[in-house]
Amino acid sequence: MIIIAKDLYGFIDTIMKPHGFVRKKETYYLHTEDCICYLVVEKSPYSGKYGLAMGCFYKKLLDATDKFPDYGRDNLRMSVSALADRDTVQRVFDLEDNEFIKSERETQIAYLIEKCFLPFLNEVNTKEGIVAAIKKYEGHRYQLMADLAVKRALGIPCDD
Repeated sequence: MIIIAKDLYGFIDTIMKPHGFVRKKETYYLHTEDCICYLVVEKSPYSGKYGLAMGCFYKKLLDATDKFPDYGRDNLRMSVSALADRDTVQRVFDLEDNEFIKSERETQIAYLIEKCFLPFLNEVNTKEGIVAAIKKYEGHRYQLMADLAVKRALGIPCDD
């Protein structure tokens, strides 16, 4: 049962590591030829709740020495609630919510990561994948955010 941060990260490690992700503190990174994809699971300083963010960095826009960049400087970010029910995500990543029976929390976390988050991260782990995702989610302004630098670097027309 997941009851503390160590348990949570240990469980997520078992899901992410087989897919090539490496954890540095609260962030999981996947390095590909074109990108660095990330999933961050960050504890709130005020409660037992964890917030999630995911997206990628286009390597051509990164300092080559920065192997584990801060997710706040990403080039593309996807809203977790665009891929999964927001209330479910908030509930399962709130370790103060003690209503889960046996391994119910683990089952739901595994489902969210494997069926919702990993497919997106695998979708954007190439240059072509980033372009496809930007086109796929075009018009979903508050779900997928791509910065102007990545759009320009990929030759995607953008409004300045």
